[in-house]
Amino acid sequence: MLIAKIENDTITAGDYRDLFPNTSFPPSGPSDDFLSENGCKKVNLFKDYDHKTQKLSPCDPYEEGEWVYMVQVESKTQEEMDADRASLAANIRAERARLLAKCDWTQLADSPADKQAWAIYRQELRDIPDQAGFPDNVVWPKDPDWVAI
Repeated sequence: MLIAKIENDTITAGDYRDLFPNTSFPPSGPSDDFLSENGCKKVNLFKDYDHKTQKLSPCDPYEEGEWVYMVQVESKTQEEMDADRASLAANIRAERARLLAKCDWTQLADSPADKQAWAIYRQELRDIPDQAGFPDNVVWPKDPDWVAI
């Protein structure tokens, strides 16, 4: 568990065993009472943020409410947002390729599958990049063998 010791407006963050090497703690770590009595707070390495437009960046520890944070929220650059969208689109295309390869057998001459139903499904997979919300909102087609439970 990471904690931060706050003394004279100086914040020192680290593992509780390193900050209090001569103190025995239960397996769960220091209690809230111990932290309070020793001018410490728990460290949080996460903050809520919008994954599409923001990112978390490491920073020097700072106090905010009941926590000490070691990350700050920053806006992504347009280049970073474009790279994220390109990565998402590539992942969707890779999944589409996997699904197409998985049902290649349905188009073989001696396949017992309903070729027409599978051909429609395969075309719907190929059309995914043409969907209005691509790559942020993709509607995946259901394969002909899909059964609702």
